[in-house]
Amino acid sequence: MFNYSVNIGEKLTIKTPNVKSLSDIKIEHKQASDCIINHSIYPDGTDVTFSQLCDKIIISSNKELIKNDDGTYSFKN
Repeated sequence: MFNYSVNIGEKLTIKTPNVKSLSDIKIEHKQASDCIINHSIYPDGTDVTFSQLCDKIIISSNKELIKNDDGTYSFKN
């Protein structure tokens, strides 16, 4: 599992992996007393969880994020 952290106010753009329709993504949302959790499973098997805390967002994925030339990120195939 790969883990990343983004501070609130920082910008991080992740390109979605080959999705033609949002209905192709299995999405679950949960809210706890201390965080909001968004879990998505993409058709290509990419599994990513965003845990939003009061001061940062923690990203956990089964695939590594790689930085693109334009400053965005993509999941490694």
